[in-house]
Amino acid sequence: MRTPTRAELVLAAMLATAGLLVSTDASAHRNGGPNDPCERRLGASLVHLTLYQPNFDPDAEYCNQVPRAGKTVVVVDIEGDQLRKAPIALEVIASDASGPRIILSVAPRIYRRGIADAEVTLDSGSDYTARVVLLDAANKSPLPLTFPIRVGAWYRPIIVPALIALVVLALTAIPVVRHYTFLDRGEPDSDSDTAAA
Repeated sequence: MRTPTRAELVLAAMLATAGLLVSTDASAHRNGGPNDPCERRLGASLVHLTLYQPNFDPDAEYCNQVPRAGKTVVVVDIEGDQLRKAPIALEVIASDASGPRIILSVAPRIYRRGIADAEVTLDSGSDYTARVVLLDAANKSPLPLTFPIRVGAWYRPIIVPALIALVVLALTAIPVVRHYTFLDRGEPDSDSDTAAA
């Protein structure tokens, strides 16, 4: 096997460094496609919602479902100069058996950087809706955008069916393994003995 020369190693290091220096768009899970539940398009502008649960997983980003109840940071990202000039209000509404109630309300204000964030505590057993209300700067007419939020891991509904499938698979595999184990040993299997008799 050929060892790389010093020039080849330097070239590889330069290419790796150049790759790291290339700027990338570090926005929260952007370009989720036309059906991305995290974003709403308004003409050339874009409103994007991201949820974080720093006590559970500080690096993970969520959109319409968070894995656990607890402290959740709601971040609204506005792209487009026109919307950044308009006041933005943020609400989180909980709906449960007692009816809808507002659990977070951020008064309208202009976010020149285009990022609004707030912290809210989400409980399991409630359905939530994040409302981003944009006030058109020209005529002050409110434009509400809604984002549904659920609390609970995506995999919870499939745990029981997956366990049932695993048990059925194990119960099917055990006789097959036993059959081939007896064949390899050259011993007759108990079903063959009864068939021969």
